[in-house]
Amino acid sequence: MFNNITVAIITPTHTKKPFDTGLVLAKKFNSNLTIIECLYKIPPKFYFFETKSDKKITEGQIRNLKQELNNWKGIAEKEGLKINTKFALTDSIAHWIIDHVKENKVNLLVVGYPKLSMIEENHYDDIINMIHHKAHCNILTTKN
Repeated sequence: MFNNITVAIITPTHTKKPFDTGLVLAKKFNSNLTIIECLYKIPPKFYFFETKSDKKITEGQIRNLKQELNNWKGIAEKEGLKINTKFALTDSIAHWIIDHVKENKVNLLVVGYPKLSMIEENHYDDIINMIHHKAHCNILTTKN
């Protein structure tokens, strides 16, 4: 039924629930599992070029993303499942995920939706709504 499942982590604060859900579904359907973690790239202080401090901030974001993805890869391997991981520092999380779904022919997209402040909630509602309307695949939104 689902031969290509992707779990998308779209918020900086999240739980393990979307990952666990994707892991269970991938085992049940014997499908490929990809974990993608998307964060907004912090814009440079000066609009046209990055300073050394901007580059250090970006390197720190990348290091943290890779570390978390490696932890999840280890958990999946203990469960006997090989997964692919990707990360994105982007200006538009929704567009990046929609492109990923199209390019990789994803059958099921699992998106986590944690408890957020009202301002963050409105922003991430817009992202999730755009994904629901433009990604042409089955979407499972997990609420924490």
